[in-house]
Amino acid sequence: MRFFRTLVTSLPRRAPPARRGHPIHRAITITMPSVAATTTATSIAAQIADNPVKIAHKCLHLPGRTMSSDVNGCGHCPVVPIISDPDRRRIQVLQDTAFSFFTETLHRYGVEELIFCFNGGKDCTVLLDLLMSYLRQECISSQEIPMLYIKSGDSFPEIDDFVASCIRNYRVRLVEYDGSLKEALTHMQEDMPKIKAVFVGSRNTDPYCQNLAPMQPTDSDWPPMMRLNPLLEWTYHDVWHYIHINSVPYCSLYDRGYTSIGNRSNTVPNPHLRRTTAADSCGCSGVCNSIPATTSQPSTTTGSYRPAWELADPKQERAGRLPRK
Repeated sequence: MRFFRTLVTSLPRRAPPARRGHPIHRAITITMPSVAATTTATSIAAQIADNPVKIAHKCLHLPGRTMSSDVNGCGHCPVVPIISDPDRRRIQVLQDTAFSFFTETLHRYGVEELIFCFNGGKDCTVLLDLLMSYLRQECISSQEIPMLYIKSGDSFPEIDDFVASCIRNYRVRLVEYDGSLKEALTHMQEDMPKIKAVFVGSRNTDPYCQNLAPMQPTDSDWPPMMRLNPLLEWTYHDVWHYIHINSVPYCSLYDRGYTSIGNRSNTVPNPHLRRTTAADSCGCSGVCNSIPATTSQPSTTTGSYRPAWELADPKQERAGRLPRK
């Protein structure tokens, strides 16, 4: 099974993927190659050198308007970092790998057996955009795979507003529960017994996710379900590169220095993104490209914060999470 497809401007319509019960269901073994390992064996540049990546700027303020890839912004959207061609190619490879994973998932499961977990964070936002893009490509309604959202009495209003906007913009079907993820899955299985697998936005740098497989059953003390992890090989900066390349809307908290968002009681802006007096000297409040990226050392200067994508050391992604009391 090839995980990397040749980029072309148009593709012939393919036959729909085999559904559960088809002989292919029992024959497929899922293997998600490590992008790092793939780069060593066959460089990403070599894979796609003959097929340059073409990415348009999708304006968030002027519906329907797109701009060519050599335009960095439309004059209305927020200023974003300039992303190198190698990084753009890497993101295209990661996207193609995710699409191949979705295809293999649909060989094993019918759409009525799938759901995806969403919490409004950056990783789940990328998962949502990837999955909805894939469904459009395959002519499958966005209503077919519902969104599982777990309500919290301590959530940020910005997260609640963003989740509501995603439901409207992507036209997804919402399934909502209170409590923990474990409790939500238990109630969901009682209400929706056909669901057999759940997409989640875990990366292998997340806590307790270092040894996850792309397809992995839940632990024995959890509701029995297949956990689908298409983003395991994505890095912190891969996530932000994808968001900026594709102009994907995201929660506004990330513009204010939050890098990993939980609840209001356990989340603060990342101290490694605190602005210094020197960084603010240009007078633009940090929206111009003249300000260098922050160092990995937190500043003691009181002030505002840089956006999440300027975090220099991804190992500090959770530095804004407070320890549980």
